[in-house]
Amino acid sequence: MTVLAVIPARYASTRFPGKPLAPIAGRPMVLHVAERAKAAATIDDVLVATDDERIAAVCREAGLDVAMTAAHHATGTDRLAEAAAQRPAEIYVNVQGDEPIIPPESIDIVVRTLRDSLEKGIEVSTGYLEHATPAQEESTSCVHLVPTMDGCVLTFSRLPIPCAFQETPDRTVHVGLYAFTGAALARFAARARGPVERAESIELMRFIEYGERIACAPVTPGSIGVDHPEDIARIEAVLSGNVQ
Repeated sequence: MTVLAVIPARYASTRFPGKPLAPIAGRPMVLHVAERAKAAATIDDVLVATDDERIAAVCREAGLDVAMTAAHHATGTDRLAEAAAQRPAEIYVNVQGDEPIIPPESIDIVVRTLRDSLEKGIEVSTGYLEHATPAQEESTSCVHLVPTMDGCVLTFSRLPIPCAFQETPDRTVHVGLYAFTGAALARFAARARGPVERAESIELMRFIEYGERIACAPVTPGSIGVDHPEDIARIEAVLSGNVQ
């Protein structure tokens, strides 16, 4: 099956404008993400989906394919859906543009999870880390995923779920890495955001709110998302091997 990694990369950001072009170890962040995506064994090609010509120019100069998309998209998956209409593939993988050290094997796990789930009629997959830290449990920036016994998503929340009512559970951390069929992406883009997606600002809730199942699997830890300029120093420390 043809698998296309799509990196949504918008210039505007409330917390960190121009984030995809922020230099990390001398190279724009979006190029680090593309390099990681290309290293995944399951990926056939990489596409950057952006609304900004500055990002597009940097990517084209680096030899990357670019899809120009609208500026109004509410989520990265909406942007990916527009890009998918320009580039046919059988599986699309949303690789977040602010994950410059994402392990390529995590991408492979999510792709293989989707491939294994297609015969069950499941057209979306995602990943999670198995153990949330106390800091992650307290932060609403962290999304928790509750897996079912058969490897699907029961729900997501920014609250630390399940509640420790009768016993203390081992909570997970959702990883913003998703794989879709083209048909699933089209359905996503055609649907209005539901009340839970709007309240929690978790885009994959759109599938659950409309009654679809999402396959999930634990992935490799180690990635660090860039939400603020100060996160870049942490990434550079990992890349240089100077992690304390």
